[in-house]
Amino acid sequence: MTPGNSLIHAYLKTHPETQSAVNGTLLGNFTSGDALVTAHLSPMIDWVYGKIADQVGAAELTAEQARMYVEELSVFARYNAQFLKAAATNVEGFCPELAHELRRNQLEEGGERGRVPAHYVLYSNALLSDLGLLVNGHVPAPETALLVDLHQWMVGSHMPSLIAGAYYATEAVAIAETEILRDITNRYGELTIQRSGSELKKLHYYYELHLADGHEAAQVDGLSVEAAHIEGLARFIKQSELFHIDLPQALDGFLQIAEGMTHWWAQLVHRAREMT
Repeated sequence: MTPGNSLIHAYLKTHPETQSAVNGTLLGNFTSGDALVTAHLSPMIDWVYGKIADQVGAAELTAEQARMYVEELSVFARYNAQFLKAAATNVEGFCPELAHELRRNQLEEGGERGRVPAHYVLYSNALLSDLGLLVNGHVPAPETALLVDLHQWMVGSHMPSLIAGAYYATEAVAIAETEILRDITNRYGELTIQRSGSELKKLHYYYELHLADGHEAAQVDGLSVEAAHIEGLARFIKQSELFHIDLPQALDGFLQIAEGMTHWWAQLVHRAREMT
């Protein structure tokens, strides 16, 4: 990926105020974490993932293309809980509050005893039960392996502020990615068994678990599981001075993972087009 084909750079080019805020933050001149998240990073994620959804074009996919997306998108879910655990352990001496938030997310993703099972187990079982689609053991494509590597390198960072920003990026895209994945699995169901949405009962439960504000799995009043993850991590960027988060490092971490994830999607779109 280069600045010429990066959706992040495309947004910055068409939104000079955000370009200025990003440059200013990295140079230490823009110091409001709240403004950075609210006015710049959050709108950028919305814009970028709107473009990605258009490029994927879930409603036009063939069954083969949809299956490819589902298989590749299942891979990161295998590892997210262990990445969250590593990240929490790595930052706990620097910022126990951040470690607590990461650990809370880890228990949700990895399965907290007495509550909802591990999300990857729910998802992979739902695919098998509803669609007869086996993703367990799928060997990832190179672009997916690279995304996993980027997260592995990130959670081992010696810079807690970088981890804070990078995991905010990971969670900030979660609602948009889940919605795209829901559209893709619905498309696959329509093409293979002529069922979609609530007719795919276990998958419908999984998507509602992540996206519905009133779901039984939600642990923060008024927020879905994914919305709570986003807000929980955004807090540390917004209140960077309170938590002694180095804002330039946090933004660097955000850009490392945001660029990595959008590059991943671009490569999957290219892979899907080659299948036609």
